Amino acid sequence: MLYRVIIRDLAVAALKSARTMAGENIFVGRSLPIGESNLPALYLQIYEDRGESPGPAQVQFDRIATLGMRGFVAASTPAAVEALLDRFAEEIERALMTDVPLQAALCETAEFSTATEVTSEGNRHLGEFKMILGFKYIETYPPDGAPLTEIDATLKTVDQPVFAGMTVEFPSK
Repeated sequence: MLYRVIIRDLAVAALKSARTMAGENIFVGRSLPIGESNLPALYLQIYEDRGESPGPAQVQFDRIATLGMRGFVAASTPAAVEALLDRFAEEIERALMTDVPLQAALCETAEFSTATEVTSEGNRHLGEFKMILGFKYIETYPPDGAPLTEIDATLKTVDQPVFAGMTVEFPSK
């Protein structure tokens, strides 16, 4: 399984266990829109995953998986919507930044941003926040070929054709 998918799933688990105002309305892989009766709701997606090599011929990458979230709320006034957005965003931020399994899977949270928007049409007042977190991790790809199972070595000198020998089996006994 791709590591970015593991990170996303850990974030979903953290948010569900934190019992945020979204309740069970935390979605991955679902299309918009969602009805007002199902708000508050939260959509998650790892929409970008970038890797940077530490040098030539490396099989390891410093990666940043960008988790994008969109949270939606509805209330009776624009001020009430704004207050709900603030509370909702705080719940999400706190849940993700304090969840031990998620944080243990990362090197660091490399970037973070939140933007909010309130719209009103007649007596409908809706709000949305967009939160983006860059989760840094290191990914190492296994080398091709058969795994090393044994090293058998013989040391020689000019005067002695067999000076010393050793055998190491893996895993070491």
